[in-house]
Amino acid sequence: MALSRWVSSCLLLFLMVHCLAATCCALDLDSDDEWDIDAPPSGPQVRSLSDHNFEHDTQAATGQTTGAWLVLFTDAHCDKCRDAKLALIDVAVDGQPILAEVSVLDSPKTGKRFSVSKVPELRLFRDRHMYVYKGELNGPAIKEFVQGGWKNTVAEDVPAETSWLADTLDELRNLANACLQYLAKRPGLLAAVGAVLATGGYVVTRRLLGMKPRNRRKRARPSGRPHKKAG
Repeated sequence: MALSRWVSSCLLLFLMVHCLAATCCALDLDSDDEWDIDAPPSGPQVRSLSDHNFEHDTQAATGQTTGAWLVLFTDAHCDKCRDAKLALIDVAVDGQPILAEVSVLDSPKTGKRFSVSKVPELRLFRDRHMYVYKGELNGPAIKEFVQGGWKNTVAEDVPAETSWLADTLDELRNLANACLQYLAKRPGLLAAVGAVLATGGYVVTRRLLGMKPRNRRKRARPSGRPHKKAG
């Protein structure tokens, strides 16, 4: 009984926090506009990769059977990223390597997986390894790297995908941070959320301790007539 009461109480508190966090974040969804840079119809296309399809499409850590991939890690607020993306268009020859872009803001798990600390950053995935490009982000320099310059770069092992548990914890942590930033700008809403959480914590604590609400006993009102003493 005590264990089941503890589990149900924790689930109740978790659902309350999750619902409040989701509601707060939904109120402040101001997505940034994506760059709309299309390559010429006859030229190579820069594919868009994300947390959901990076490994599925590139197979970076599972054999790379789809071919070599040249991936540009970008940020919507980075001015140099736009020029770097334009420079990729003239790099591919006969469809190789496959050109792709990952926004580290929209795909934080992929950025964390590859330890991307700055943008723009260019990496080549081929021969079951990863090669970090450290040259100038212009067409001729990138093309030289793709056509053979990568052989003079250290071949690094491709980081494996993170586990489901680690991804879930990261998502909860990011959600909590986003909600805290949102609530910090709205003191009134922050106070209301704090009151709800305090109430929920009080209820959960009482259930964990097995405390029951007190039943107040009504005092008997003294009658107006005095009792007669036995003679």
